[in-house]
Amino acid sequence: MKRILIPGAILFFTFSGLASQTVDNQNKPTAEIYSDFHYNLGNPGRTTGFSLNRAYFGYNYIANENFSAIIKVEIGTPEDLADGSTARRYAYYREASINYTKDKLSVTLGITGTRLFDYQQKFWGKRYIANTYQAINGYGFVADLGMVADYKFNNIIEADFTLMNGEGYSNLQLDNNLKSSLGVTITPVKQLAFRVYGDLMKQSGIWQTTLIGFAGFSNDYFNFGAEISYKTNLDLTGGHDAWGISGTGAISLTEKMEFFTRYDYSTSVIAHGEALEWNFKKDGTFFITGFQYTFNKMVKIALDYQATFPVDASKSISKHIFLNALFKF
Repeated sequence: MKRILIPGAILFFTFSGLASQTVDNQNKPTAEIYSDFHYNLGNPGRTTGFSLNRAYFGYNYIANENFSAIIKVEIGTPEDLADGSTARRYAYYREASINYTKDKLSVTLGITGTRLFDYQQKFWGKRYIANTYQAINGYGFVADLGMVADYKFNNIIEADFTLMNGEGYSNLQLDNNLKSSLGVTITPVKQLAFRVYGDLMKQSGIWQTTLIGFAGFSNDYFNFGAEISYKTNLDLTGGHDAWGISGTGAISLTEKMEFFTRYDYSTSVIAHGEALEWNFKKDGTFFITGFQYTFNKMVKIALDYQATFPVDASKSISKHIFLNALFKF
């Protein structure tokens, strides 16, 4: 962790010194907090109580029209620790990056967001309620250490390219390999969007590829999004591929209230010489439905039902009632 913190601090103060030379400096503190109360509907081994799921604290520094920097620290949850670790809260850099923007090109260096599910997460708009399909099923990380280039060809077509360590934002580089990705987003009209994404990485001598296709429609009254994802050699074993679908929808009931739902289906292939899907113990269906109320740009709450239906018959169905809350500025 120390080896991550020192370069991040140098990155921040070096850029701050550069930016202080301009006359139009701007700065903006940021925060984002996810909290909930969940009620267990009789599932053995599950809990009822209050949770603080995420807390981000950061600082955006805008030097001029071309350069900016972001420092963001996340307070992690015990559930994110490796099995066997002592339950505790801990802090790490979620983002520490410098950005250069010129005309249609934007380049970001440092610990920054990947493009694996960034677009879908923003379209879903309810990360404080549940994580994305790819994050839940181990397809990749929301942020990593490396470089991101975004280019806007016109009002219809945008593309992004990343070259990153592939180890996530809380780990150091563990090998000599890098993960590269390419994504293309097409918005033929304001309400309609399509996106395709692919990445490639060799880890522990095994090639891994992720392929994602997404389509979404949104207007003032309702929105709908659907995606299909495929991951090769998910557990770094040849032939252990996995895939799934995720669909989200919402209908505006009033100016501030909406009804929403989400359905995820994750499964895996039957590898050569095996009788069942190789990952059937983790395969299953995830379902959410509920109501969201938006007080303002800073505060949202949602009352929702969440259920997980595992394929493995030996595992019990998980069912909860949630009261989720989001606070950000």
